[in-house]
Amino acid sequence: MPAATLLFAHGGGFCKEIWDPIIRRLKSSPVVQQVATEFVTFDFPYHGTKRDESVAPQVDVNGLRVSHPAQNLVPSTTAEVRRQVQLIREKHDAKEPRPALIGIGHSMGAGALWNAEVRDPGTFDALIMFEPVYGLNDPQRADEVTSFLVSVTLQRESTWTSRLEAETYFENLKNFKTWDRESLAAYVRGALVEDEATGNTVLACHPHIEASLYCHKVLSFNDEELKRPKCPVRFHYGERSNMFFTPWFEHAVEKCPDIYLIDEPMKKCSHLLVLEDPETTTNKIVGDLAKINPFFSEPSSRI
Repeated sequence: MPAATLLFAHGGGFCKEIWDPIIRRLKSSPVVQQVATEFVTFDFPYHGTKRDESVAPQVDVNGLRVSHPAQNLVPSTTAEVRRQVQLIREKHDAKEPRPALIGIGHSMGAGALWNAEVRDPGTFDALIMFEPVYGLNDPQRADEVTSFLVSVTLQRESTWTSRLEAETYFENLKNFKTWDRESLAAYVRGALVEDEATGNTVLACHPHIEASLYCHKVLSFNDEELKRPKCPVRFHYGERSNMFFTPWFEHAVEKCPDIYLIDEPMKKCSHLLVLEDPETTTNKIVGDLAKINPFFSEPSSRI
């Protein structure tokens, strides 16, 4: 039985495979190697292996908004995290000590992990969060961010005659130039699927569905909710990011310094930091793991 389970949650529009370059590095880390560790990844609904186009998105091109069930983002992603936690618990013998459960998430996935802990304190033994989407409550700014993300996403191609053609498209796409090449290959491996009806290679999460994700109500907590987690929560963000709304995270640290901590920014990285720099991402995770049980021997250790 593992002494620790690392549960990885991906961001919107991505897939479970984006964690592969990071998990590969974690497995070679002495900090991780000293502990029997289980690595769990999964796809959120409408992503990767959970492709679902049964409901057609309603696109308002002029208003830059998309309506689709996927935009019920916080409740649905939190429910999926809870399901994954339950699956992990069912695998382990109740008579044995429960393995430490550590959530590691990016963007949408990070928010889902955090919300799961707030709604059910004690779910996790630690949370390592890379830019959770959180705290944007200025209506004008929120509208601007949503419109920008929807606009960019709606322009993305989604169908190719072959996997090779699709891979070439992403390798040459300007918006993906900052990505680590191993991370890009991992994304392509999981985000592209073959459409049985047409034989074409397509994005598992259609851009119209992805665009609807950005039309969701952004996660936020009041002060009482911020105090609920029973585990340490570490935030990581990119130096160039425009999606990490620092004052909101600083407020969490100010209110609950025993729970929350903001790490130094990742150099030259944007909101897509886990895809741009898997090496530094891994180092951040290892640094956090080294401060918590069972990776650190002190029972009272916290991130």
